[in-house]
Amino acid sequence: MKTISSLLPLAAALGTLGLVCGCSKQADADTPQPTLADNRLPVRTQPAATGAFVRSVRVQGTLESVNSAIVSARIDGPLLTVDVDLGDAVQAGVTRLFSVDPVEVSNNVVVAREVLATAKAQVTVAEAQLQRAEAVAEKASRDAERYTRLHKEGRVSDNEAEQAELNARTAKADTAVQAANLQLSRQRVSQYRAELAIAERELSDAVLLAPIDGIVNARNLEPGEQVSTGTAVITINGTKELKAMAFLPAQYYGEVQPGKTTARLTVGGQTLEDAVISAKSPAVDPRLRTFEIKTLLPGSDVAVPGAMADFEIILEERNGLSVPESAVLNRAAGTLVFVDNGDGTARACPVTTGLRTDGRMEILSGLSEGDAVIVKGQTQLYDGRRIDAAPLEADAPAAAGAGAEVAEAR
Repeated sequence: MKTISSLLPLAAALGTLGLVCGCSKQADADTPQPTLADNRLPVRTQPAATGAFVRSVRVQGTLESVNSAIVSARIDGPLLTVDVDLGDAVQAGVTRLFSVDPVEVSNNVVVAREVLATAKAQVTVAEAQLQRAEAVAEKASRDAERYTRLHKEGRVSDNEAEQAELNARTAKADTAVQAANLQLSRQRVSQYRAELAIAERELSDAVLLAPIDGIVNARNLEPGEQVSTGTAVITINGTKELKAMAFLPAQYYGEVQPGKTTARLTVGGQTLEDAVISAKSPAVDPRLRTFEIKTLLPGSDVAVPGAMADFEIILEERNGLSVPESAVLNRAAGTLVFVDNGDGTARACPVTTGLRTDGRMEILSGLSEGDAVIVKGQTQLYDGRRIDAAPLEADAPAAAGAGAEVAEAR
């Protein structure tokens, strides 16, 4: 009995607690519960604004020299010296590249000079012979005139007159022969003078100078090696002007216009100045379905012959109404964005999209500049849902960028 009586106060307390809890539950049931439509969804907005959009295609290409030269030996013989090495800078008409042993051509020059001197002496002899022949011809002509007069007077015989006439004609013919010999001697002098010039030129060709400004790209032979005319010894790439070349898929052929279409080039991680496409292939390769493009650019520390270049060919560039790409949603009803309706609700706006650049989407229709586009929380919205809107902070990213709209051609 003592145990039972000690439990009675505890039972009474529990009963009172149950009564209180039961009243509380009844009161909660009578109070209206909030629905989803009554909740204001926190969202962030950003005004639609005009931005730049680009449509481009990216490919890789190579750089080559506009001017290059393969310098070959011009005479036969062993290489005496090779005066430049790979990577050396050379200057046109100044830098010595290599030399060939000139012993043989030196002898040729000596012989050519002697032959020319002999020919000149023969001209002198021929001139003297012509002068003597002219003097004899003049004397014979006078004798013939005198004998003709005396023959008319009957003072000389027919034979004597005829002999005088024959002597005059013979002397005249001999004069013509001597004049021809003189002309031939003079022609020989011209011929031997030309041969001497060739021999002297060959002697000067024993030493080769750089024909263009540039960088030595190849050194093919070493001193002591035998060369003949036409043997390539040094290759030079010009560095003042380069040509960048790449191949594009055939689908872009009609959009690339030489003299108008621009290309943005990156070489070695450094972006170069925009260049205009200077040329494209006159036809598409039927096997690869590609065509070649070329553009010119100045050389630099990174833009060197043989380097790889990243091309971005600008196919289209314009300004348009811009919103973050993540604000554009694809729903069953179509493509749309949500805007702050200004009355605490969100409004769905069907839109037509255009180009995409750096995470921004071009809106062709469905929005106006300045519309408060919802850029955070938009995925949970439906037309008319109540929202608690606030502008997106300027330094807060609206969405992860999707990059410029480009086509990667490999």
